[in-house]
Amino acid sequence: MDQFDRLALLAELDHEICRLNHGRTETKALHKAHDYLAVPFGDTTKNGKNEAAQELVIPVCLECIEALQGEEWTLLFCIECGESRWVFREAAKNNYRHHVLWLKGCPECANELGGLYFNDPDENTDAHLLVINKLRCAA
Repeated sequence: MDQFDRLALLAELDHEICRLNHGRTETKALHKAHDYLAVPFGDTTKNGKNEAAQELVIPVCLECIEALQGEEWTLLFCIECGESRWVFREAAKNNYRHHVLWLKGCPECANELGGLYFNDPDENTDAHLLVINKLRCAA
């Protein structure tokens, strides 16, 4: 994602709501987006340099940003249908070490899991990028 794309996202931020799950009783309209979670998928080669073939961009609220950066929660996100769920690590049966698990297919959209990918927030890589925070740091 280049600087122009980031500026375009910044311009649209005021009209976005968080796309992550906040529970059954929560109304999505109450969670105004504060930033974007952008995740590159696939590789292409341009001028001898590997770049993402495409990026998944998800508007997220401040509460979700804090959860993604903390150690209490893991986000399960289906890249096929956009469904998401939060797992409280302390109460989970499994030992979740990562902040985000990307699912290729989930119980909402598929009968079988097509793959599992993970990454953690890291300001030194673009693998898990909070677009606006990085843009503000560059300005």
